[in-house]
This record gives sequence, structure tokens and C-alpha cells, in this order.
Amino acid sequence: MIGTLCVLIGLLTGTDRLVPAPPRIALAAGVLGAALIIVMEYDTDVPQFTETLYLPLLLATTLGAAWVITTLVPGRTRLVLVVAVYLVFRVVLWVLLTTSGWLAPDLPVAVAGLFLLALPVPLWRWPVAALAVTTLQLLASGTGISSVPPTPVAWSAVGTTTVIIVSMIALTVRPGTRLRSGAAAAALTLLLVALAPPPPAQAHDPGQGTAYGAAQMTVTGDGTGQLTVTITGIRLTDDTDLTPTRLVARRAGEDLTAPLRAQPGTPPPGTFTGELALPSPGLWFVYAQFATGERTLEVWVPVGQQLTGPQSQQRNLYQPVTAATPPPGQILLGAVLLAVSAALTVAAAVTVARRRRVLPPATT
Repeated sequence: MIGTLCVLIGLLTGTDRLVPAPPRIALAAGVLGAALIIVMEYDTDVPQFTETLYLPLLLATTLGAAWVITTLVPGRTRLVLVVAVYLVFRVVLWVLLTTSGWLAPDLPVAVAGLFLLALPVPLWRWPVAALAVTTLQLLASGTGISSVPPTPVAWSAVGTTTVIIVSMIALTVRPGTRLRSGAAAAALTLLLVALAPPPPAQAHDPGQGTAYGAAQMTVTGDGTGQLTVTITGIRLTDDTDLTPTRLVARRAGEDLTAPLRAQPGTPPPGTFTGELALPSPGLWFVYAQFATGERTLEVWVPVGQQLTGPQSQQRNLYQPVTAATPPPGQILLGAVLLAVSAALTVAAAVTVARRRRVLPPATT
């Protein structure tokens, strides 16, 4: 993601002023889109980290991308066009995926707050745009347009809004102070990390290993998060008996468990059932786990918390991949990749800042 973003910034930096506006606006829209990939796990309703991180990351990525765009494509009307092009792209993507039966990413309503960067008030437009993005995200979460629940967004909005208001007060007291969007984004992110350190990343599926059969997994919901899970039609590749262990529901690093029972009187390998309550809205991943000999097997389906009625899928019954401590070589390689990514990000910011000093003032 960082590599893609830096390549697009490099292309936009290298475009000459004689290049027509449409290609530069398209490149700038690509910069905004590449930056927002960082929060795509939240927009697709499969978060691995706590959802209180979403708003600060959204502010950091949108304001950071906007700072790059306003520097390299001067003109407030052009920024409006860039944001509009990106929003139209996301709407078209949403329509195509939805009509094709796929789960589409959320519509990025909060990005429309960047339109306020076109205001003819250089001193106030950045904090005002940040407040607009925050407000629109709160509305999107509260109305269900965004799959990120309103509670974590509201909690993080307290911290981010405090930083924005303090910045506005500082600008009022010292009108000559320039608000640097990069520093503001860093302050917002560091504030949230200090208030709510993220737990280790936990995807909905640690890894699917060898399949040892298949099963029909049916989940029935009452619309309030209360689920009944039934496993039928089990076909195994061997004659090993299945012993039910538990039901598990996962979302954003949270694990919920419940008993899984065998229904008496059913022929081998049997029919199994259990009940589970999902506490918060969103897409959850529900697992049924079994013990068989020396192996652990599981089957899973994605389930919306507000599911009403039955949902049934034929799925593999597989051996999950267990988490293991990575060897020193992998840890070292990961550290090198993080260092290179940080260096690329800093280099891109420095390049844009230098370009800003040599460009003429932005005009409408």
C-alpha cells in the first residue's frame, strides 16, 4: 500500500504544469484512493484491530492525502474535482459490486468533508475540514451507511475533536501560526494510540489448512444477534468420529464462545447445534469446532449481527492453522520492511514539502 501511494505521489510530483488538468486530477484521485486503502478493512466490515482506530486513521489519511494534492495540484476548485472524482468512483464500484451480488465497501461519506478545504479562509480550512470529516463519519455510523459502529467512532471523536479545537484556539491566539496538516495527523494518531493501545491483529480466520471433509452450516437469527447454529450433512474423508467442542464468533479481535452439542439419535457422523449471542452490529465470523483423534477441525460462515431467518452454506471442514512464534529471520525481515516503509513515507512527505516551497501560491 505504501509503495503504491509513493509511486502515485512520485508521478504527480513529476508532472509538468503544461500537462492537461484531467490526467493530473485523475492521478490526484488515485493518491486519495491509495491512502484510504489503509482503512479498507473497516470499510469492508472485516476489521482486525479495534474500531476506535478508524476515525483517527481516516483523518490522518484523508488530510495527509489532501495536503499532498493541494500542494501538487494547486487551486481550490481542482481539489473539489479530485474529491468528486474519487466519490463518483466509489459510488460506481458500490453499484457494480452490489448488483453482482458481492459485498461492497462502504460509501466513504466522510471524505466529502474535504470539500471544505476549498473555503477561502487559509487559517481555518484545515481544522474545519477535519471537523467536517468527523461529523460526517459520526452521521454515517449512526445511520448505518458506514459499517463501523457509532460507539467506537464517538469515543475516538472525543479525542480527535479535542485536538482539533485546541489547534483552532492556538490559531486564534497566534494568527501567524501555520497549521501543518502532517503534524496534526500525527498528533491525532498518537493521541488515540495513547488512549487505546491496539491489541494484536486478529483476522477472522487465522488460516485454513487441509480439508478433511465438508458440512452444511445453517445459522438462524432473530434480528437482535441471537443465533442458532446447526451443522448437518457432514461428509468426512475417513471414518473418524467427531466430538463437538465449541462455537466461536470473531470480529475485530474479539472472541465469543458457546457450547456446541450433538443431537441425540442422529446417525454418524451426527448433527450438531448450539446458540450464540452477538453483542454488537457488524459482520461476524462464526465457527463450529470439533475434535477428532489428534486433530481439531472447524467450519465457518460470515454472519451479520442483524440476521433474520436462516442462512445456510456448504463449507469445508478443515484443520485450522495454529499461530506460531515466527523465526528470527522473519522478525528481522519484518523490521526491515517497516523501516523501508517508514523511509518511503518520510521521503514522499519531504519531496512534497520541497515542491511546495518552489511552487507559486495556489489560486482559484
